[in-house]
Amino acid sequence: MKQKKTKLIMFDYDGVLIDSNHLPKLYYDDLAKALGTKRFNSVEETREYLEVSVHDTLQKLGVDTPEKKEIAMKLFRSYDDKWKNLSLFPHVKEMLKTLKEHGYLLAIVSNNLSEVIEHDLKKNNVHHYFDHIIDIKFGRKPETDQIIHCLKITGTLPEEAVMIDDMDGGIIAAKNAKLKKAIGVSYGYQLKERLHMADVIVDHPTQIIDAVK
Repeated sequence: MKQKKTKLIMFDYDGVLIDSNHLPKLYYDDLAKALGTKRFNSVEETREYLEVSVHDTLQKLGVDTPEKKEIAMKLFRSYDDKWKNLSLFPHVKEMLKTLKEHGYLLAIVSNNLSEVIEHDLKKNNVHHYFDHIIDIKFGRKPETDQIIHCLKITGTLPEEAVMIDDMDGGIIAAKNAKLKKAIGVSYGYQLKERLHMADVIVDHPTQIIDAVK
């Protein structure tokens, strides 16, 4: 059977479009001071531990009592403002412009909040490229709820859609939703080895243009 043409491209946000890669290490450095958890020597070392849910990462680091979890999440919430006013990865704007000119529907499917996402998309002058923003209010990856909702509101079949993510949870969600392709990016939050189940892995935003076909 002939493969259907891609109609919808769904992007994760942090680690795919917006460069917030430095923030997890800053948070876990502060957590180490507060709770004595592992202190990471570099952003690369931090990437080895990151899970799609902060709660799972905290569990890996031994934050396993209600008291410790409360301290950790209070600290996490104190970082809300740091997740604003961030910049795009290099060449993301050009990539989005090209995809839009090719006639694709573009959406963001993220575990972040739409208020944060929209603020920085407008700041970076790319908000107008996106047809829909599906945030954590519609579900949380690795569950498929967000993807299914995006397919429904765009009238798109799974075999006409691709998902681009930097974490294994997003790739798993795309696979479980039976999308045409699950595309991993190696420059985001998790190491390339964690994305082994992706159909394609790209190392640079411009490579996304060919990968989505």
